[in-house]
Amino acid sequence: MTEKLLACLNSHANNRGVVLVAQDVLLRELGADSEMVTVELERLERAALVEVLAPLPFLVLRLKKWSGSHENLAELRPIAYSHSKQLSQKRLQDSHRPEEGARAGKAGLLQEILDTLGESDGKSFEKAVELYSPHVIRTALDRVRRARDIRKSRTALFRHLLPRLARESQRAA
Repeated sequence: MTEKLLACLNSHANNRGVVLVAQDVLLRELGADSEMVTVELERLERAALVEVLAPLPFLVLRLKKWSGSHENLAELRPIAYSHSKQLSQKRLQDSHRPEEGARAGKAGLLQEILDTLGESDGKSFEKAVELYSPHVIRTALDRVRRARDIRKSRTALFRHLLPRLARESQRAA
């Protein structure tokens, strides 16, 4: 059971070896009860194979022996809070077609905003993509990603940073 749990956790790990998984998903994939999974997680933690950062029902843990060799898994699913490699490749492909490339660039930037902020409705951010330069938007997204203590939400912080960073970039230019 320990190997099966470890394999399941590996399948949910991002490119840095951090696993975020809900208890019901874990139980369904393992075909086990919550008590058995809890005991196995404690066993993995005692063996120093994992570091539990947040307990069940919403498990967050770091795999201690993460080689980074599973980066191809990370490319298959979108990673929240990071710029997608696929988006960069798409932008490169579209760069020779200015009109289509600009539209694809705006759509990609909008998707990056949604992924970073954990939002699903792109309509509320379309105006931001029109009003602010990609550099200002990406700088704001980077600061949101690095923020440790957020008072309200990632979205509120992002909206607060946009005009401030735009003013700063105008002064610097």
